[in-house]
Order: sequence, then structure tokens, then C-alpha cells
Amino acid sequence: MNLNFSDPQIRYLIDYANLKHGLIKYQNDFLNEYQFKEFEKKPHYGFPLILPVGIKYFNYKKKYIFKLDKKKTLKNIFKSNNKNYVGAKIFFQFSNEFAYNVKIKKKYMGYLDKINQINQKLINKIKFFKKNSYVSAFQTRNIPHFGHEVIIKKLMEKKGIVIINPLVGMKKKGDFKNEILLKIYKNLLSIKEYKNKVFFKPLIANMHYAGPREAIHHINLREMVGFNRFTVGRDHAGAQNNYQPLDAYKAAAKNKKKFKIDVFLHKGSYFCKDCKRVMLRSDCNHKNYSEISGSQFRSKLLTKKYFKYARRSIQMYIFKFKNKLFYK
Repeated sequence: MNLNFSDPQIRYLIDYANLKHGLIKYQNDFLNEYQFKEFEKKPHYGFPLILPVGIKYFNYKKKYIFKLDKKKTLKNIFKSNNKNYVGAKIFFQFSNEFAYNVKIKKKYMGYLDKINQINQKLINKIKFFKKNSYVSAFQTRNIPHFGHEVIIKKLMEKKGIVIINPLVGMKKKGDFKNEILLKIYKNLLSIKEYKNKVFFKPLIANMHYAGPREAIHHINLREMVGFNRFTVGRDHAGAQNNYQPLDAYKAAAKNKKKFKIDVFLHKGSYFCKDCKRVMLRSDCNHKNYSEISGSQFRSKLLTKKYFKYARRSIQMYIFKFKNKLFYK
């Protein structure tokens, strides 16, 4: 039974599976209106999972319905006044009416089991590694450049295991396809310095593009699946320049005492012209540096030109792909 990630309604089936699997820290079902208001007041709860009216996977016979004010929700959850922001458009894509006290239709239980089985394999793998290692998660939506590799190597210190742990679910237009990420990370992780130390194991869960709120949602998710550590840095889980580069970093730092998982915070990577290498912002005091732009890397890939801050071998591998790199 295959999951159709091109179906925009499947995101609610994924959310429901994770709620019932116990992966959402402060929820075990879709929220009602009162619970949603509690989430608004408590940023450390993360991102609220709610169910629009009319999603085909669910039985609404005993439903209760509530409405949300779009403008207020946009401000409280997405910290934005832009009604066209992609996160808000996804949130309200079917309705501003939401339901609770619903059940999944029996004919879709197989999909639920499939999602839970895949995520349980990740949980079991983490438990296995934790017997002898400190296990860290690295969230990504992008092709790795040298800045990403610096972060991965930081997580590898003290003989730690790192799991490249992208969220696999519905993505927005312009994100790298899940199958592309898998191929490229498999290529990267085959090199000697990463082999048997860094692994690619995704988690089936949705992206919500909620910046600070979602950074905390990501922390809570990784805590619940059993990781020892998770990293939050610059521009975490935002889009369309809706957030300042360090908004997610600051939100995670402010709420750090609320987490039972170690959170490695950093302010991004850059090329230091004095040290002549790529490094984290905190690793030297020089001010003569160049930003490493993920957007610039994307544009180079599209035109099949080499980006100087990423492995040439990976770029040569990507240039051979016949399939499109991004979701449309």
C-alpha cells in the first residue's frame, strides 16, 4: 500500500497517524477550539495539529465544528501579517472550519499502519544506536553544502551517531523532492569520513513552514522518537523571508528548559576569509566572511553551474539526473 504524497489531503492522515502513535508531545488527537487557544498561549507546545472539515479520510458523523479567525491565527501561529504566506495558505487551504471528535474511516487504516510501521523502524534504530552512542538528528529540506557538513561534523563529535532525519510528507512548491534527497545523501554518506557514522533515516511527518513554532515542533518530535540531540540554526523551517534569520534560534533558546532533549543551537555557517574555511559563526571571532546561500546553490543547480561551497562530486552526480529536482 503506497502513500500518495501528491494528495494534499494526506497531510491530515499523516498528522493523525503521528498523534495516535504518541509522537506529538502535547497532543494525542486533533485539537478542539479550547485546546487550540492553549497552544496559541504556549509556544513551547510547538505547532497545533487540527483537522479541516471535509477531509476524505475521516468520518465526521459525530463531529464538533469550530471556526478560526484567519488574521488572528496568522499572527499568533505564523507571526505574520501576510495572508499569502505559504504556511498560512496550507493551514487554511480547505476551510477556516475545523472539526474534532472524528474517526478515521476503516478503509484507510492500512495507510495509518504503513505510516506507523515506517516511523517505528526509525524509533527502533535510534534505540539500537543509543545502547552505545549519543544519537543526534539533523533536519533538512536541502541538498547538502559545506555549511551543512560542518554542522553534521559537529554532531559527530565524541563518537556520536548522526541521523539525517528529514520530514517526509507534503512539501511546498520549490522544495527538493524526497527521493532526490535520499539519492544525494546516500551518495554523500558513502564517503569514508561518514560511513557507519552518519545515516539517512527519514520521519514521516509534515512540514508546516511555521518558523519559530515549527522549530519547537521539530524539537518535540525528535524528543518523542527518542533522539538524544537535535540542532536548530539559522532560517529553520521558514519560507519566503517571512522570518528573520535567527527567529527560530531565539525561540528555541528561550524555551530550552522545556525540552528533555539536548538542543544544539547555532547561528549558521559561513566561509571565513581569514581562516580560509567553512565554519560555524561561533567558531571564530573574525568578521571577514561570506554567507553560504542555499538559494544561490539552488540557482546554480538549475543552470548546471558549480557552487564553490559544496562538494563537486555531489554536483556532478546531480547534473546526471534526468528527473526534476523540485516539487512543482
